Amino acid sequence: MAKKIDIVGASNFVNRMFEACGSYQWARELLKNSLEASATRVELGIEWQAVRKFGVYRRTIADDGCGMDRHELVSFFSTLGAGDKRIGGIHDNFGVGAKIASLPWNPEGVVVLSYKDSRASMIQIILNESSAEYELIEFSVGDHKSCVVDPNTIDWASSQTDVDWSGVKPDWLVKNGTVVVLLGGKDHRDTVLGNPDGGEQGIKGLSVYLNSRFWNLSDVEVTVVELRSEKRDSWPTSAAERDDARRPNNRRVLGARHWLDGITAAGGSLSAKGVVPLARNRVTAEWYLWQGERPAIHSYAKKAGYMAVRYKDELFELTQNKAHFRWFGIVESKVQQNLTIILEPQHFDARTKWGIHPDQSRNRINFTGDGDKGIAIPLSDWGLKFSEAMPDEIRAAIHEARSDLSGSIDDEEYRKRLQDRFGDRWRISKFFQSRIKPTVNGGETGEQEEALVSRHTASRRVKQAFPKVKELTTRLNDNGSEPGVERLVPVDVPKYRFGHPEEFEHPWHIALWAPNDVGGPYVVINSQSPVLVEMIKYHRDKYPDVHAEEVTRIILGTFGEVAACKIAHSQKLTKYVTEQEVDDAFRNEEALAVSLMGLIAEDSLINQRLAKLGRQRVARAAHPTEDSSVETGAGLTH
Repeated sequence: MAKKIDIVGASNFVNRMFEACGSYQWARELLKNSLEASATRVELGIEWQAVRKFGVYRRTIADDGCGMDRHELVSFFSTLGAGDKRIGGIHDNFGVGAKIASLPWNPEGVVVLSYKDSRASMIQIILNESSAEYELIEFSVGDHKSCVVDPNTIDWASSQTDVDWSGVKPDWLVKNGTVVVLLGGKDHRDTVLGNPDGGEQGIKGLSVYLNSRFWNLSDVEVTVVELRSEKRDSWPTSAAERDDARRPNNRRVLGARHWLDGITAAGGSLSAKGVVPLARNRVTAEWYLWQGERPAIHSYAKKAGYMAVRYKDELFELTQNKAHFRWFGIVESKVQQNLTIILEPQHFDARTKWGIHPDQSRNRINFTGDGDKGIAIPLSDWGLKFSEAMPDEIRAAIHEARSDLSGSIDDEEYRKRLQDRFGDRWRISKFFQSRIKPTVNGGETGEQEEALVSRHTASRRVKQAFPKVKELTTRLNDNGSEPGVERLVPVDVPKYRFGHPEEFEHPWHIALWAPNDVGGPYVVINSQSPVLVEMIKYHRDKYPDVHAEEVTRIILGTFGEVAACKIAHSQKLTKYVTEQEVDDAFRNEEALAVSLMGLIAEDSLINQRLAKLGRQRVARAAHPTEDSSVETGAGLTH
């Protein structure tokens, strides 16, 4: 009878934990096991016997680590959890392990062969369809059965369902090491690409994952055996295949750091790098800025820029989201493509109650601190601090990327006009920190107070003489409780400028909000948005051609002002939700696109401003929703 894994309801436990795993996490867990076994060489290869015998391509993970004897092997793989390691603290490598990350998508089995002092031991874990439990199968050895065997003592030649497991280990594994073979399931017998139900279907997806999950693997020889074609009938039939179109490719995996500052290219190079301390030196932001063309590494590593959190030499929360770059003051697509920011926050400390720690899945990073516990990392807060301390090299790259856009708005008249007209209506409550301590009896004080301004103006310190107040309240900030008073203050009208279509999440979007922009809070208008192109075409056709550029200038300027007004007015929503929630829900590109597509208000304002151009043509143009094209003249200034 097969030996069940020593947890009641193990299959339910495994499957539930498996759902928390990310793509290719089985590779992470197995590689971590190899590294913790002091391996100097790890190969994620192909089991070639199954290719020849069954036409099946199975993924193998082999290493030259310390290996396990028969007792250690059974103990490690017949118990879910930490194997032969005790359960440690939140910073120890305990949680979703290799078994949990690999068993659910390999119901036909996971075979483990381990060698210690040249003695081999083998087990196979399968899913019993009848009991729905994971079990170690029992092999016939002479007149008895055993769930752990020496593969060299069994005659595999007569087996119709097995390969010769004694011949699976690579030649370079001599004395100590371990080999894991993934057998897949009835519906997906090929495991070389990974779990097909988990989106792991790219021929180089495994290499990309390892090169972006692990920070530095240069001290260990990690190799991924890749296929060269997406077409299965073009896959190699042996490791010795010599056809260039079919032969396997042995890819050295070096980790993310190598692809940032360990390579060169004919058309570009790493121009600058540095470190910016954030959050009172509890977070370091390493940045890498490339100049020119990045090397063509996109098929096996990250080519374009990204942001990630480094924790114990692994990268988590990797993102290339344009909105996330804007939190760091990086709006321009050209800069986003060439800039990588690696955040390394302090690890959670029980004494200070501040820091990051992984969740049990080892797939996400949590943050605890500043009154919160186990939440998502405060990326927008750290982004604000980074934008305030923007390195000069990044700032210069931003200005260079904007050099071909002369449509930035420098005229402050529109902001003054709007502030004068709506300033009294656009008021919000803000807390002002007193420079003095409150009196015991609440007596009068004539001292100045200092505003604890919102994150959009956090880099500016506001000083002003205020009327005397009789009672001071307190509010908790990073430094503890501070005395102060709440007052109604006008909302500042942001600036606007023009941007490239590639800076937007979709090229048809009209505007984006960049509160942490290097030049201050900006609304960026996509002058090439089809919505604006159609609007400009509609109004240009109503006036003589001599006014074409002026029509374009008026329409783009009107949309810029309207968008700036909507951002300013939406500040009042911070009475009900946090400013981050306002940005995420009401100031995102989709929300701005919908709010700016109304024809009544915008068209009425445009017509008023176009009236100064004189009489319209007799024949009216098509409605702006009809298909049309026109050069918008994004270089025109307001």
